[in-house]
Amino acid sequence: MAVNLLPATQPAVDSETQLEAAIHREIVLGDLPGAMRQFRALLAQPGLPRPVAAKALFETAECQQKLGQGKDAYNTFRRVASEYGDLAEVAKPARLRLAAWSGPRNLKFEEGVPGKVPPGWFVPSLPKDADYLAGLRREGCHSRIGCAVVMVPVNVPRPEGNLYQNFSAAAYRGKTVRLRAWLKLDTFFTTPIGVRFADPEDRAQLWLKVERANGGIGFSDNMDDRPLRSTEWTQCEIVGAIDDDAQFIYFGVIVRGGRVWIDDVTFEVVPQ
Repeated sequence: MAVNLLPATQPAVDSETQLEAAIHREIVLGDLPGAMRQFRALLAQPGLPRPVAAKALFETAECQQKLGQGKDAYNTFRRVASEYGDLAEVAKPARLRLAAWSGPRNLKFEEGVPGKVPPGWFVPSLPKDADYLAGLRREGCHSRIGCAVVMVPVNVPRPEGNLYQNFSAAAYRGKTVRLRAWLKLDTFFTTPIGVRFADPEDRAQLWLKVERANGGIGFSDNMDDRPLRSTEWTQCEIVGAIDDDAQFIYFGVIVRGGRVWIDDVTFEVVPQ
């Protein structure tokens, strides 16, 4: 009897091992395209246990969102919530991700735990160091509510930090919107290798991008022609028309060198 049990249980063990290997590639190695290939290969296997399939699909959506593939990520999260609604460990976080797509969230940074990434906002980095690269603050802010600090990661090819959110564009199609936020660069701050002082090349930029129905990019502005270089609180602004076939809106703040603070974000329709 013991001899017959091994072949029956081996596929499940193999699929779980493959899942862990793909997650390791996603989280530890940071190879999102490679991890997605592994997740998809796993999902193509016949007889895959439902918990493994649900987790592989959820992680695929996570990779898509980190890569800026909003439409694909949204549809994949919907699949998770629809096809695996009985598996709370994946269905619940998938529904939370979908809820965030309804519109801007936590713009005043009321929600969250100091030192952690603010709810509703994302950092395109490895999850293990996300809270190091961006964190909520309750002191030193422009407002009396809260703000966030974003740093440049040291483990990615491009030396820039990014804190952003994205949501459905349905309510904003054909309208002109205004994104505003108060930003400032740090004069100096402590890093793992010592104190880091502001450099003349340090800069921060508010950005806004629209993804259209055909997967193309609509309105886009990243303040590349007017970056912030000041260590004083400065209000930055982007105004643009949302395309009639817009699917998703992305916005956030980028820092290239140094560390940027962001506070009191507003996103509104400009009256005609």
